[in-house]
Amino acid sequence: MPGVTAPGAGVPFPLTYEQDRFHTKTRADGWSHKNVQLAFEILGDLDTDALADAVRAFVVRHDALHLQLDPAPGPYPRQWTRRIDADEEVVQRLNVKAASPEQFSRYASALLSRDCVTPWSYGAQRPFKIRLLRRDEQHHALLATFQNLVFDGRAHHLFGHEVWRDYEALRRGQSPPGTARSFAEAAVRQRAATPARQRERTLASWRERLTLLTRTAWTGPAGACRTEPGTVGAELPAATVAALRDLSAEFRCTVLQSTVGHFVAALAARTGRAEVGLWTSMDSRTSQDADVVGMFAASCPLVVRDAGADTPSVRAQVREQLLNALRHQRLTADEIADLTRAAEETGGAPVSRDIYVNLRRYEGNSSVPDDGGRLRITADAYPLHRITFHDSFALHLRCTEFRDRLDIDLLYDGHRADRRLARTLLDDMLTAIHSAVDGPHAGAE
Repeated sequence: MPGVTAPGAGVPFPLTYEQDRFHTKTRADGWSHKNVQLAFEILGDLDTDALADAVRAFVVRHDALHLQLDPAPGPYPRQWTRRIDADEEVVQRLNVKAASPEQFSRYASALLSRDCVTPWSYGAQRPFKIRLLRRDEQHHALLATFQNLVFDGRAHHLFGHEVWRDYEALRRGQSPPGTARSFAEAAVRQRAATPARQRERTLASWRERLTLLTRTAWTGPAGACRTEPGTVGAELPAATVAALRDLSAEFRCTVLQSTVGHFVAALAARTGRAEVGLWTSMDSRTSQDADVVGMFAASCPLVVRDAGADTPSVRAQVREQLLNALRHQRLTADEIADLTRAAEETGGAPVSRDIYVNLRRYEGNSSVPDDGGRLRITADAYPLHRITFHDSFALHLRCTEFRDRLDIDLLYDGHRADRRLARTLLDDMLTAIHSAVDGPHAGAE
C-alpha cells in the first residue's frame, strides 16, 4: 500500500490483527495479566547518562510506545499515539542501598516482578516502565516492562540491540537515530483491504488445520507418572549451532525449523502418534517492517500429518507448515472463534491445544556487545520473585537461537506429560542433532 503515512498524534488507527487477538484474550475468564519484561545486570564503568539517553531515544522514535487506548476499552477499542514530552521522565533512576550484591539482586527481582504483573492503566499511563538501579559505581541494573499490546518477541530483540548500540554511539559523541519506521503506519497498511482470493485461502487454511487438530488430542505414553511441573533444558554451543546452520541451509530450512522437526520426530517415536498437532507464535511483519516495534505476533496451529516418517520428511513437513502459517496469519479473534466452533462441530471433538512451540531468533551473539570492553552485561539476570505462571500445555518447547548459541527448554505440566518423558524427548532431540551435524550428510540421519 504505497504512500501510506502514519496517523498524526491523537488520530485513531486500527489495531493489528495480533493486537485484536491479544486484547480479546485478555477479556476472557481466567486471564492472568503479565507484561513483557527485560532485565540487564551491568557490572563495570557504566555511563548512566548515556544509557538513559539511549533508552529515551528508543522510546521517542518508536511510536508504539506512545500508544493510548480508551480508559475502559471494550471488545473493539480505539488506539492512538501521544508523543513523549520533552520534559517527560522515561527512565526512573533509583539509588539502592544494598548490603550485598545478592540483596541488590533480590530487590531488582522484586521490582521487576511487581512491574511484570501490574496492569496497564489505559487512559493515563504509558505502556512501559523503565528503571535504572544503582548500587554503586560498578553495579547497576536496567529493568524494563512493556504492555503486550505494544511489544512482542521482535520488539524485545530490537530494544536490546538498539539501546546498547546507541549507548556506544553516545559514548563516542555520536547521535542515535531520531526516527524509526512507524507502528501506526504499519498497522494501517496491515489492515488494508485483502484480496478476496487471498482471504478465502487464509480461511480455508485455518479451517483445515483446526479440523485436523480435533483428532490430535494428547495421549501420553503408557506408564507416565504424575509429577510437579518443571523444565528440562540444554544449550548447544557455537560450533554445533554453526554446523547445524550449514546443514539446515542445505535443506532450505532454518535452524529453528530443523529443531522443531527433531522434536516432532522424537514425540512421534516415543508416543506412537501418527499426527502431531501443535501451536506456535507467528510474526506477521513484512520485510519492510522488520524493524518496527509493536505487536505483530500471535499463536497459530500447525499439524504434521506424517510425524512418523524419516527425519528429512518430518523436517520438510514442519517447514511447509510454518511457511503456510506465515502466509495465512491475518485473521481477527472473532473469525478464529467462528472457525474453531465450526471445526469442533465437524470433527466432533475439541481443538487440541496441548503442545506449544515458541521460537525466537536473534541476529547477534548471546552476550550483549560492549565495544569498549568496559562492561559485563548479563541479560535476563533477575528472575521473577514469588510469581508463578502455570503453563496450560502438556509440553511447551522453547527454542532461542543466537549466532553463538541455541537454547532449548522443554516445559512439562506434570500430569499429562511428566519429567521422564520430557527428559527422554530432549535427549532424543540432542542425539538426533549431534548425529546429523557429525554425520557425513543429513540424508544419513
